[in-house]
Amino acid sequence: MQVPQRRIMFFYFAILLLLRKLGGGHCTVTLLQPPAIAAIRGSSVNLSCQMQLNGVKVDRVNLYWLIRDGNNKIKDFVHSSTKPTSTRINNSRLRLVYPDFINDLSLTIDDVQPSYTETYKCETSLLIGQQSQIFTGNGTYLLVYEEFRTFKNHSDIVCQVKVQVPQNVDLVWEFQGQEYDSVSSSLIPSPDNSYWIVSALSNWNQWCQNQQNKTFTCKLRYMEQSLMERNIQDTCAGDLPASHSAPQPILLYVLILGNTLLILLIIIIVIFFWKKKEKKSRIRVLAPYAKFSSSSETKYNG
Repeated sequence: MQVPQRRIMFFYFAILLLLRKLGGGHCTVTLLQPPAIAAIRGSSVNLSCQMQLNGVKVDRVNLYWLIRDGNNKIKDFVHSSTKPTSTRINNSRLRLVYPDFINDLSLTIDDVQPSYTETYKCETSLLIGQQSQIFTGNGTYLLVYEEFRTFKNHSDIVCQVKVQVPQNVDLVWEFQGQEYDSVSSSLIPSPDNSYWIVSALSNWNQWCQNQQNKTFTCKLRYMEQSLMERNIQDTCAGDLPASHSAPQPILLYVLILGNTLLILLIIIIVIFFWKKKEKKSRIRVLAPYAKFSSSSETKYNG
């Protein structure tokens, strides 16, 4: 009775090893995707998907790029190697690396638009031995923005970005390697169904100490992950070189003196013309009396 039991135990042990091997193969295949990336409208973006087989032999690979909704249901097929794609992205704008490189399943989308802002998941159906197994990456969130810029506005430094989907998107300032989350952002709707996210660093001169040039960095983030950044540099007013400083007192005195002399010159000219006019008036008044005296004298001598 012991021999059959040993055979049965050996048989179960062999099945266990086989299942473990198959299960290990299932667990060792991974699809690596970056959590989030950003791209400006009209550019080309690469959605990276790297497949790590870790020694597992694959007989067939079917690749899918898809979008899932909040309930993890398939919302849209971006690319499918076995199914027709029905997506808002024109197929002519999709370029696939696979099957040139079996480990690189990346997808390139040309001329991205704000409406392409979504989470894209890389999914594969692999034939390992006699079993077909499905593996899915964690997904890459693609944030398409229209404008992202920084500029000065009086005593403030402003950073703004225009996006169509503002959820979980924010702007944060960095100065000398330290991020300042206390600076709040404002959300302003735009007529084209998009949004401006604006963050203003008020009274930036308060950061001035001894350094002459100050560089501030504005970071575009999604779920607290930095995607893009813009730098703006300016010079503290108190640290400006002499050639760029405020007017010196001597220059101010010269300007005051020049204005005073100009006023005096105007007064002198006015007085001059006034006296000249007054002199002409006196001559006209004395002229009749002078003529009368001359005629009387002539009459007397005759």
